[in-house]
Amino acid sequence: MEATTVYHGLVFGAIASSFAEIVTMPIDVVKVRLQMQGADGTTQYSGMFNAGIKTARKEGISALWKGLPPALVRQTFYGGLRYGLYAPIRNIVGGNTSTNEKIPFHLKFVSGGLSGALAAFFANPTDLMKVRLQVDGMKGSPPKYRGMAHCFRTILKEEGVLGLWKGAGPTMGRATVLAAVELSSYDEIKKRLKEHNIIKEKSASGVLISSLTSGLLCAITSNPFDVVKSRVMGQPVGPDGKGLLFRGMTDCFVKSIRNEGFFSLYKGFFPNWGRLGPRAVLCFVIMEALNEWTVRWNVGDGLT
Repeated sequence: MEATTVYHGLVFGAIASSFAEIVTMPIDVVKVRLQMQGADGTTQYSGMFNAGIKTARKEGISALWKGLPPALVRQTFYGGLRYGLYAPIRNIVGGNTSTNEKIPFHLKFVSGGLSGALAAFFANPTDLMKVRLQVDGMKGSPPKYRGMAHCFRTILKEEGVLGLWKGAGPTMGRATVLAAVELSSYDEIKKRLKEHNIIKEKSASGVLISSLTSGLLCAITSNPFDVVKSRVMGQPVGPDGKGLLFRGMTDCFVKSIRNEGFFSLYKGFFPNWGRLGPRAVLCFVIMEALNEWTVRWNVGDGLT
């Protein structure tokens, strides 16, 4: 996953993430709705397929792509920065700018976490709008937002500029864990498979195995943060712009466990895994292909 330049890494990360977002968006909508239910004491869906069918039946098939515009804007920044900054940070932290073979796993883990946290902070406003649009109309009430622009203006008006960074804590927590696990595990798994001659350099099977394993590890480690992020961002707000259900990340963790049990933090796990697995495959396959293309055709020489 080594881009020839930082510029290529940022652009290819944005392209790959945006394409994967479009393909996996219906799973993401279902996941967020499953994570939100129970936060106010009510339950609407019996599972992943029931949530998807009910959403499409009541709100139309297009409802499964609710929040896509801000999601794509988010991936342009979040996906680009997360994937694009990983290798440069890894090489700086590891003290080796020529190859990652000698960089220890724990430094790759730290590098992934740093790239994820930075990307999540800058992209938080778009993530907030995506979640708000995904749960809008979930209870059968008329939608509050008419689209991304209206959602943005409404948040600014009701909650102020800082309202755009609501849920930044759990978002950055999730992104730190997700990127640390995904990027470092993909890097390390692929390296180990090559060392044991299980896969060949730049083989499709190597990318597939590494990315699928990485996606599973991501789902296991990041789901609790994902649930809290969805609930803090998606909760209704009062006239003062403050959330009516949770005061913040810690309060949401405590209340979710106290009211619904520890495994409430794993609500939406299967759609989360069903999204992260294919998403990881798409992202890494596309980025590896784009990187190979630039090397083969010497595209963008001199760009840094």
